[in-house]
Amino acid sequence: MGYFIPSNKLQNLKLYKYQSEDHSFISKYFLKKWWNSFVTIFPRSMAPNVITLLGLVFIITNLIMVFYYDPYLNTTSPTWCYFAYAFGLFMYQTFDGCDGCHARNTGQSGPLGELFDHSIDAINTTLGAIIFSSVLQFGYGYLFLLTQFASVCNFYMSTWEEYHTHTLFLSKFSGPVEGILMIVGVFIITGVLGPEIFSYKLFEIGALNLEVDIKTAASILGLGSLYFNIAQAFVNVSKHYKKVGTPEKIQGAYEGLIPFVAYYITILSLTTTYPEYLSKFAIPLTLSIGLSIAFSVGRIILAHLTIQTFPMVQFPMFVPLLQLISTFTFTKIFGYDYYDTVYSIAWLGFGVTLGIHAMFINEIIYEITTYLDIYALSIKHKKE
Repeated sequence: MGYFIPSNKLQNLKLYKYQSEDHSFISKYFLKKWWNSFVTIFPRSMAPNVITLLGLVFIITNLIMVFYYDPYLNTTSPTWCYFAYAFGLFMYQTFDGCDGCHARNTGQSGPLGELFDHSIDAINTTLGAIIFSSVLQFGYGYLFLLTQFASVCNFYMSTWEEYHTHTLFLSKFSGPVEGILMIVGVFIITGVLGPEIFSYKLFEIGALNLEVDIKTAASILGLGSLYFNIAQAFVNVSKHYKKVGTPEKIQGAYEGLIPFVAYYITILSLTTTYPEYLSKFAIPLTLSIGLSIAFSVGRIILAHLTIQTFPMVQFPMFVPLLQLISTFTFTKIFGYDYYDTVYSIAWLGFGVTLGIHAMFINEIIYEITTYLDIYALSIKHKKE
């Protein structure tokens, strides 16, 4: 058996039961009706995981447009691009909602589908942050890094919460529903009024000599919603353990957030000590971060599905620390050229995290499909 699923844990896959709580008004009264209607375009012979992958194609298409028209995330793109971004993101949300509907309609619901869905969503958190940063023209700086942090932190917290409560919670304001629709709205407004609208000054704080424009206000609003979702996750986990009569486990659950916090401390250390990792090589850095988080939440979901202990050690999360040490060693001790060293180590970090994540995906798909006698991208046992 593989490294990520011990042989004695595979049998727990057959205990899988999807549980969720959706408190979203928009989801309940609008989106679910839209998804149930739209899902009928997919043939019943199509595997639900294919729908999940097709949704990601919309985001990748948007990303290609960003890299073509605005590779440095600081210039104005053609007007039609912003409407295309809005359409692509909305369709990604639609396909993400339809894959579950299609799985239930075809009798293909299972642990691989949930893992597949979460893995694609985890990748989208970073790709979507790049597109959003292009629209608001953040450039390669700390606002860009903050945008990605808010996105992946929200997703990591949601996965951590699901591991402990065994339930996927969608609050009255959640990232997958209201959050995405708000971003779609931002893209449409940008297409109508132009990205210059975000530089419009709202007010000035005289005591701090600080001008607050729409871009700054949007960042503050985003951080506020992140705080709300984090707080709600803490409350839900605490309530769960008190409800099941094991409040002593709450502290242990909170300790599961230490790897994420420590990881971002090393990222900040790397980018402040060697700013070129962010200003010159932000793409390999952020893609490495995205892959590390995708790997980490994938392992958390896998631990949830196979009833394993919470994975505290995530190897890709050591990459920024190793990059920090390597950069110092090669430039200060061995005297290598600074720019060439940062360039090489930045892309090496991306390559390492990509390789580890690919190995993880390959192994779990093989192990789960073999044990459950199913296919990943086609339907092996059709519902009668």
